[in-house]
Parts: sequence; C-alpha cells; structure tokens
Amino acid sequence: MGQAYFITGTGTDIGKTIVTSALYLSLQTLGKSVTIFKPFQTGINEENHTYPDISWFEQELGVKDSGFYTLKPETSPHLAIKLTGSLIDEKKVVERVHELEEMYDIVLVEGAGGLAVPLIERTEGFYMTADFIKDCGMPVLFVSTSGLGAIHDVVTTHSYAQVHDINVKTILYNHFRPEDRIHQDNIETIEKLTGLNGLACIPTLADVRKDLRICILDLLSDQDYTHQLKEVFKA
Repeated sequence: MGQAYFITGTGTDIGKTIVTSALYLSLQTLGKSVTIFKPFQTGINEENHTYPDISWFEQELGVKDSGFYTLKPETSPHLAIKLTGSLIDEKKVVERVHELEEMYDIVLVEGAGGLAVPLIERTEGFYMTADFIKDCGMPVLFVSTSGLGAIHDVVTTHSYAQVHDINVKTILYNHFRPEDRIHQDNIETIEKLTGLNGLACIPTLADVRKDLRICILDLLSDQDYTHQLKEVFKA
C-alpha cells in the first residue's frame, strides 16, 4: 500500500501546482508510481470552461481524473459550496485518497489555499483542511516563496500545524532568487526557527511548460536533493 502526502501553501498563489508537478516528475524519474489528487478545485476558467490545476495536470503531466469536487466560484471551498448549493461528502474524499493509496506508491494531494482553509461549513461547525489531513493520515509538505514575508508565513503556518498535531515533513521554496541575500537569509532563518530543512528551491520559470522539465533535471543532478527526496517519500 502506498502513502498520500498533502501539499499546502503558506499563502495564496505561490505555486503549489508547479511544485506538485516538480515532485511528480522527480518521483517518476526515481521509478515510483505516482499520481496527483486535487480534491477541492475552485475557480473555473470562463474562457475555456476548464479548471486550471486539473487541466494542467492532465495536459502537461498526463494525469487524468485528478479532480473530485469542482466548484465554479473562485473562493475558498466552504464559500464556493454555499454559493453553488453543492452537497459535499468529505467521507467520499477520504475514501478516494485511500483508494489511490492502494493503486500507487505515492499520492500527491494538493490542497486549496493554505493549511487553515475551511473546506465545509455546517451548523455544527467547520470541516477544516487540518481535519481532512488527519482523517487521511497524511504527512504534509509546505510550499512557500522565499522572498520578503516568507519567514512570517512559514512560522505561523508551522505553528498552526503543531497546534493541530500535523506532521510536517519538509518545505519547498518557489520563485527562489539565489543572488538575493534576503532569499538566502530567509531560508536559513526559517530552518533555525522551525527545524524544517528545505527540500528544493525552484526559481521563477519564464516559460513553465518548457523550463519545468529542465529545472527537474537540474534538481535531480544534485545528490542532496535526490537523497532528501528519498528520505521524505521513503522512495
């Protein structure tokens, strides 16, 4: 039986999908059977009537049926559910995660927004992202930018994870600028404050479709990255 891992951002629009794609391609290269699951996708592209992340996974990675609940409003899941009057059963989502674990070595579950995002609102309270993670028994990987503001975002997200007894395995940085002292110091400081050793630093990709695979080759040429990748995913 495989293992699902939850990928969450420390902020909005920081590149979870790109980082998830990078992990998918890296793990495939190591010979693992991998899939991606996006249980809650909000925000339809009105021009072509597709859901961006799900469409990307299929068109660029060949991962079909990565979605589960799709909601047209570009809001947090709980509000999109209220606006559309959708009926959501979180137990079915948890069951789907376990089904995928039976089929693949590694399941990359991409969240909607950050760790404290509410998924479903009911009269008795909220079903939170943290609840979903614990119901599935998933370790968590953070995705963060490495620029100004990263320290606060990562430390507060990590503190929230600790309060809710969530196992955070590592962190990956997106839009990394190696020549920028702020970026360098942020990563060093975050590790000192949280104990999280960064798995990878991904630069801003000018042409994502072309440059992503080149970036993966660069990462895999680094023995430290390959070793840490195997450690995090027990690959």
